[in-house]
Amino acid sequence: MSEDFASNLRQFSRTFADLPLLAARAPRRGVYQWCKAGIARTMGTALLLIFTPVILLCAALVRLTSAGPSFYSQVRLGRNGRQFHIYKLRTMKFQCEAKSGAVWSGKNDPRITPVGRVLRRLHLDELPQLWNIARGEMCFIGPRPERPEIVEKLLLDIPNFNERLIIQQGLTGLSQVLQEADTSVDSARRKLRHDMEYCRRESAWLDLRIIVGTALIIVGVKRPTVAQRLALGAKPARTPTPIAKPVETPVDDCIFDAARDLPKLCDSGFLGAV
Repeated sequence: MSEDFASNLRQFSRTFADLPLLAARAPRRGVYQWCKAGIARTMGTALLLIFTPVILLCAALVRLTSAGPSFYSQVRLGRNGRQFHIYKLRTMKFQCEAKSGAVWSGKNDPRITPVGRVLRRLHLDELPQLWNIARGEMCFIGPRPERPEIVEKLLLDIPNFNERLIIQQGLTGLSQVLQEADTSVDSARRKLRHDMEYCRRESAWLDLRIIVGTALIIVGVKRPTVAQRLALGAKPARTPTPIAKPVETPVDDCIFDAARDLPKLCDSGFLGAV
């Protein structure tokens, strides 16, 4: 057992060996990023106090309808690969990953409890993460923090998946508005493109649209409609319109050439007949 643990630990260390280099080339925080972090911690603390009764009510429903604790925590990767414990309301059966290990949740996952399905539909299971925001481990807007076990597997197919860790991870983000939760490597690859697009375009105006888009999705508006109305898709690169060139017809291909055909018509009597 100890040899297997040491082997897994060495493999894990090699997988995340580039995180110090990632932190070294992370973009410097500008004025907006510093203000955004401070406002997030203040608002996270205030909202946590406001929604505490709702969180306790949901926790009681979870506890009364299924075996196991109401809350659960998972290790997630934050900015520059820093690990922290994320807190959520339990929406699945207790110890559902005891045999399977860390796996993605499907659309009709049988592990989800009836109450958990409602909590997920209303996104109420995410409310305990206000504690993470209040502590400065997360922000409201940014790439979603992923589990180290999932990242370790994804790096085998997506070598640059770690690059999404160069900024603060968030409760919601551009990828959450534009697509559903991850279910495969292909969806994780698309999420990476959205996350890197957000890293490139991060601004107050974009964050405001993501917040509005998240609220619209919660009330049932379709993601393509939200993306179109709020212009949240990637901006296509402008390509110059080619200038149409006039088509030059060779002289030999002309239908009628006066210098060549007029004498022949006169000799044949065709013009006189007309």
